[in-house]
Amino acid sequence: MRKLILLSSLIFAATPAQALRCGNSVISEGDSTLRLQRFCGEPAQVEQHENRVAVDRYDSVRQRHYTDYVAQPYEVWIYNFGPNRFINRIEIRNGMIERIATGGYGYSR
Repeated sequence: MRKLILLSSLIFAATPAQALRCGNSVISEGDSTLRLQRFCGEPAQVEQHENRVAVDRYDSVRQRHYTDYVAQPYEVWIYNFGPNRFINRIEIRNGMIERIATGGYGYSR
């Protein structure tokens, strides 16, 4: 039985949830962080991340193209609703929910 629970936790960890229920409200990808905080409260943890994206630029003095790298910061908010519900990892970009994924069962605080 324990192996079955572990296996199901691993399967859910790789599966995007696309929606999160907080009380009577449903939070979905595309919603704002204001809505998320209003209905789900503060996250248990906030992780700061950064993607570096290559951008083609032109140097008019040297008259040549070059590749520059631009940082695109984002956050991952982690919600732990206790041992009877799954942990939710919510990727936030520009104040909007981009992705909601579930992990294993939460833990008691």
